[in-house]
Amino acid sequence: MNQELIPNIRAFLQSIFPFSLLPDQVLDGIASNIDILLLSPGQELTPESGATFLYLIRSGAVQQNHLNGQLRSRLASEDIFGFNLQQVNSQNNYIIKAIENTLLYRIDYLKLMAQVKEYPQVASQLALNVNTRLHSTHTFDSITDSQHHYMRLCGDTNQVQIVNVSAEQSIQSVAHAMSELAGGLSCAFITDSSKHLLGMVTDKEMTNRVVAQAIPITSPVSEIMTTNVHTVQDNDLLLTALHLMMQYQVQYIPVLNSQKQVVGLITPQDLIQKNGGRSIYLLDRIYKADSIETLISLAKERNQAFEGIMESRASPNLIGQILTKIYDAFTYRLLELAIKQFGNPPCQFSWIVAGSHARNEIHLSSDQDNAIIISDDATESDRTYFQHLAMYVCKGLSQLGYPLCTGRFMAATPQWCHRESVWKAYFRKWATNPEYELLLNLNVFVEIRHIYGNETIFQTVDSFRYQLVKNNKLLISALIRNSLRTRPPLGIFRNLVLDKDGQNNNVLNIKKSAIGCLVDIVRIYNLIYPSPLLNTSERIEHLYKNNVFNKSSYLDIKETYQYVNQLRYESQLKSIQKNLTTNNLLQPDSFGSFERQHLKDAFRIISSHQDLIKMKFIG
Repeated sequence: MNQELIPNIRAFLQSIFPFSLLPDQVLDGIASNIDILLLSPGQELTPESGATFLYLIRSGAVQQNHLNGQLRSRLASEDIFGFNLQQVNSQNNYIIKAIENTLLYRIDYLKLMAQVKEYPQVASQLALNVNTRLHSTHTFDSITDSQHHYMRLCGDTNQVQIVNVSAEQSIQSVAHAMSELAGGLSCAFITDSSKHLLGMVTDKEMTNRVVAQAIPITSPVSEIMTTNVHTVQDNDLLLTALHLMMQYQVQYIPVLNSQKQVVGLITPQDLIQKNGGRSIYLLDRIYKADSIETLISLAKERNQAFEGIMESRASPNLIGQILTKIYDAFTYRLLELAIKQFGNPPCQFSWIVAGSHARNEIHLSSDQDNAIIISDDATESDRTYFQHLAMYVCKGLSQLGYPLCTGRFMAATPQWCHRESVWKAYFRKWATNPEYELLLNLNVFVEIRHIYGNETIFQTVDSFRYQLVKNNKLLISALIRNSLRTRPPLGIFRNLVLDKDGQNNNVLNIKKSAIGCLVDIVRIYNLIYPSPLLNTSERIEHLYKNNVFNKSSYLDIKETYQYVNQLRYESQLKSIQKNLTTNNLLQPDSFGSFERQHLKDAFRIISSHQDLIKMKFIG
């Protein structure tokens, strides 16, 4: 290397992240090991057999084509390539050709990694393993106190010793058992012989129901116990327990195992002692709001809460979970206000949510996907009541910043405000005759979650839905074909999004091009290897733990899903900081060289897994 060129090369490297993180001495060492290559238009780059080089484009542009002629990528100034060429025989997989006069910096990969080994943030961005490169992009901290606490499982918390008593025991004996524990315990669980929960009694109930009403202390505790107890499973997040406490204004949440036995207790101290934050206080005030005007004023704080979550370096999954809890709270309180205005419901019902809301994957641009399931004994007059209720809630949500669904998948649409038997007929038709229009409906309602009302009605319909869709080969084949209608782009070339057909777009729709594709892929696997889980990240973990994904596929999908969601949240954060409307559109000119490389990595992973499910399940 001509020593006179080193300052110029160093300056170029300093303009590119992550090389910009390196000191001048290291950059000079890298520059001294660079070979300069010149390619004329149409000239092919032929990597040396067994060589280990990365290529950095200083000027000009190259095109990569698969051996069948299909476009693989186009790259321009500051783009880096060659990671795949480090793999055995991979140099035969595609052809590299200059499309204009091009100056390349050829960098010996092994020497480069030796030079940056003391700088792990740089080394990870240059790793051969694609999921390592994607993991290096994380701006969130996976071990922050806030995230670690709320994302813990209820069964893993430091449980207090619990009191289990039988329904026949006297009130006095139960009170004595509660006081016997160290420091005393403020509640006791009434269970049957199999330790299944029948009810709960608290010290407050002892005062209000025994002392105040002069009930004899020799009476059985079943006379004063609360039977409608809100519980969590031991594999639920602490965030779920927090939400229940605020939603129903309760102090104690029993923890149940898979056999429905009481194994623990969540108290306010478990949730509050280490954590505060805007989002937590916002939830509490939403549930206490007494008017739509109050809710509208609180909705303005949603963006502030989002900024706080982002500043705390929370993971994309946690961000989605918290934004979902806020959405749930607004929905719940609007339903309470609607019932206050229209009167008590004439029959049992369940307000449900679908899509990303059901999956706990809300973002700042999420619209409404909701519906009502009404009991079969409802009259037409009853349906009219629920349609008015739905219009009130859907309009209210729109006022709170949750736009009306353009596809009209809302409870305010009469089609989606119907009896239990009608909903079963819907799912039967969608699952057995998955034509395109019907498939669109199922794509929305394939994941549903109860928000308010009678949960038994919901569970009946949801169980019916689940039995119809799991392992349904006809439906799964249709879902795969439908998912393949949307393919990720190849990457970004000169501030334009490059599609597989070589066409360019001015913006990148990250939801359509990446997030939605991954949700579809994971959903399809979840139907083939059935699990009742709704959340995409939780499904990925489940599929890996059950050996559906090997470790490489698991890491590829997991890191890609986190990366593209992180991009969306970061873009939406910038939008609200500039008082702009949030959306799913990313500007191509906002990406640097390595960010463009990471996007290409993500798109290739998505595309390869689309090809894989097509090959494995429909041929």
